[in-house]
Amino acid sequence: MRQKSGQLQYLSVALGFLLLGLIIINKPFTPDAQAHVSEWDLNYHYDIGQPVTLKTIKDNLSGLTYHPESDHLYAVLNNPEEMIELSKQGEVIRRITLDGFSDTESIDYLGNGLFVVSEERRHRLVFFYIDSDTVSIDYAETQHVPLDWANDNNKGLEGVTWSARYGFFVAHEQPPKVMHHTMHDAEPQFDASRLNNELPFDVSDYAGISMLHDGDEEYLLVLSEESQSLHALNLQGIAVSSLSLKAGLLNLWPIMKQPEGVAVDNDGNIYIVGEPNQMLTLKRKTRLAQLTGKPHS
Repeated sequence: MRQKSGQLQYLSVALGFLLLGLIIINKPFTPDAQAHVSEWDLNYHYDIGQPVTLKTIKDNLSGLTYHPESDHLYAVLNNPEEMIELSKQGEVIRRITLDGFSDTESIDYLGNGLFVVSEERRHRLVFFYIDSDTVSIDYAETQHVPLDWANDNNKGLEGVTWSARYGFFVAHEQPPKVMHHTMHDAEPQFDASRLNNELPFDVSDYAGISMLHDGDEEYLLVLSEESQSLHALNLQGIAVSSLSLKAGLLNLWPIMKQPEGVAVDNDGNIYIVGEPNQMLTLKRKTRLAQLTGKPHS
């Protein structure tokens, strides 16, 4: 009897140490002792909320962008092809039909009412304007630019974001990489290979992308759907921070079903949308030194 009691006590102590070790391993990195914490340390500066269901949207919620003039978000659906204007709490404000569009995966706002949407199967960036009265966009009245590097296996244009300085950065789904595209000769050349030579984090795909602004510095925020993670990196391809979008002691349970698009507002709050109809908010805990909004011409 004493032998069994001793074995149980030993087992209890061993399990206690094991659980303590797992807690330490899975505890988010909070570098309080550091003299300087990166402005975009996702673990240190953010509280992760609970995903909300956008009940009036049935399925295929994909890309996301922020519209600073209205302080609203704009999402895109890929079947049926629509733009959705959202409040930052996830309320549907307006639906805009994208008539003649195909397989719309991502969206970004460029300023002055101008938006860009990517079409994955057509390998195009499509440009159009909207105002407060717009209810539909006719494809025949848009401008579109082909991206000849995109492949034909529907693993291509998963995200698009714009830099006033360097042009467009496009997230390629598989293999995960960031492609660069300029629209004008005046835009400086950018060597995108430094973003892709050696990925600074271990992910299976890229599902969304957004530009971060910190004064004169620019960073990329990339979202991985299969790896259930969010990552910040600078334009030299160096990792700034990574955040798991999983919960539980062993980080085994995804917070969202299928994260697809990401955007950042002027206060540094991060919003993620995903299929079928979810939105997750990462609330900024600390004040930004600089506003994140893009400079609009």
